[in-house]
Amino acid sequence: MTSKIVVVGGGTGGTLTANLLASRLKNEINNGRVSLTLVSGSDQHFFQPSNLDIAFKGAKPSTYVRNQRSLLRREIAFINEPAKKIDLHNRKVVAGRDIQYDYLVIATGSVADPSLTPGLAEGSYNFHTTPSAAEEIWRALQRFEGGIVVVAIAGVPHKCPPAPTEAMFLLDDYFRKRGIRDRVELTFLTPYPHAYPAKPIAEVVEPLLEERNITVSTFFNVESVDPARKTINSAEGEEVKYDILIAVPPHRGAEVVLSSEIGDKDGWIPAEKHTMRVNGFDDAYALGDATNIPISKSGVVAHLQSGVVAHNIAGKILGVDGERRYNGRINCPLEVGGGRALFVSGSYSRQPQPMKPTRLRYLMKKSFARLYWLTLKGTLEPIFDIYLKEEERS
Repeated sequence: MTSKIVVVGGGTGGTLTANLLASRLKNEINNGRVSLTLVSGSDQHFFQPSNLDIAFKGAKPSTYVRNQRSLLRREIAFINEPAKKIDLHNRKVVAGRDIQYDYLVIATGSVADPSLTPGLAEGSYNFHTTPSAAEEIWRALQRFEGGIVVVAIAGVPHKCPPAPTEAMFLLDDYFRKRGIRDRVELTFLTPYPHAYPAKPIAEVVEPLLEERNITVSTFFNVESVDPARKTINSAEGEEVKYDILIAVPPHRGAEVVLSSEIGDKDGWIPAEKHTMRVNGFDDAYALGDATNIPISKSGVVAHLQSGVVAHNIAGKILGVDGERRYNGRINCPLEVGGGRALFVSGSYSRQPQPMKPTRLRYLMKKSFARLYWLTLKGTLEPIFDIYLKEEERS
């Protein structure tokens, strides 16, 4: 009897999980004892962290796009259809047709949705929805000759926690290079009590923001935007004017999660934080941005969770003992301008620690755009395994 594995989602988590399973179960797939299918509505795969470089450095989106099929091992059947329904009770995914499964991995990501805040879609730019949206920021900055530029976090959680703070430094760099920094007022609006959610990292970046004359307004919970008056309004009654507003939109779960009613009211799937099993189901897993697990919605989290999920599913099929557990490891780069960066690194048991921004860390961040495509194939997996083992030793 064939064991059927279905992966829903073709982002970092879905692609890597499928490739790792294909590698570990290659013989079983080739002799017909296992089938492995990935379902995705897109035939293109985009390296999402590059949106910052597109928005603030003028990078070209085409540099960061690959054909999805080309990233998948040949053992994987690719269904290029959006999943319309996930039925956990009847072990079925609907995507153009019914697809039965014995094991399911849900890696449907998150959706940045400006429509969730009144006036936000009409009154702001963003670098979270699409590469073309990030390009619009770059074009707007090139036309800009002076005034007020505001970056606002309009909802949490959101993808890539360092990105809004990083955007402030990149804006400062850009306007200095153009020689008009003295004509630009930069303001950062955040709902958190600090310029970065983790206080030890905030203690590093806040003095740097102050040095660059960047205003930080904390405890600012965005309620609405008035595009005509060019104001952004908080739930606390504050009003901030802008000439350019770059917002981090509120995020929600994927449409298929909401319509299938397998998540909470915002579309986040309840899952166990160490194994990523969907609550109440031994045959279904959810990982990456799609879950309600209290951890950063970032590529490295999806990557590390993928390794755990693939190992455990393969172990069940092969009858091998030794379940792996994800330890909450994060390792996100944060560029602070001037060709320097730091990394936000921690786990469930260890909060991020202060780290000095350096040129080397910036070069490490820059190199990952090229290494990313290799990581999706599982080629660099031994390096990522270190993140799990390091926490186990500590």
